[in-house]
Amino acid sequence: MIIWLSGPTGAGKSTMAGLLAKVGYSVVRESAPAPLFANFVNDPQQYCAEVQEALMRSRHSQWAALPNRKKVVFDRSIDEDFSIFCRMHGMSGLIDDETLQKLDILCRKLQEDMPVPDLILYLSADSDTLAGRIVGHPKAIRDHLGTQLKLYDEWILGRRESVAKLDNSRCQLEDFINAF
Repeated sequence: MIIWLSGPTGAGKSTMAGLLAKVGYSVVRESAPAPLFANFVNDPQQYCAEVQEALMRSRHSQWAALPNRKKVVFDRSIDEDFSIFCRMHGMSGLIDDETLQKLDILCRKLQEDMPVPDLILYLSADSDTLAGRIVGHPKAIRDHLGTQLKLYDEWILGRRESVAKLDNSRCQLEDFINAF
């Protein structure tokens, strides 16, 4: 089974991915080189596009390296990298139109040999909860949470795959998994 864990920053995707790993799922995680991410934090204008490209390429290479692809969970998808984050950064002026087009082409190319999900598990929480959870995240993410949420609303409505929504505003994800 291929699962995409989707949802805004702070929704609990990484926590859920860790829990699913405990029950035998391979996890494709969000990963960018630490020095590049530090550069993005300090100068988002200069490094935003490079970070987004690195994230997409990392997901693709992690997928390609998996020895067993029967039970895989993606801690966010390449499609979300572009459809939510690249677009959000384009709207905020961190990525110009020409670079946005190049990232769109890269996104489509990388997804050609990757699976569609059997299930999209869309995790979310109310805005105040999310804002509290992302206090330590980069300013370029914190300042545009509202835009991120609007783009996710559009994105999730357009999905044709099976989608399950989980609002974890007032629960610990560990409680959810332990219930089963």
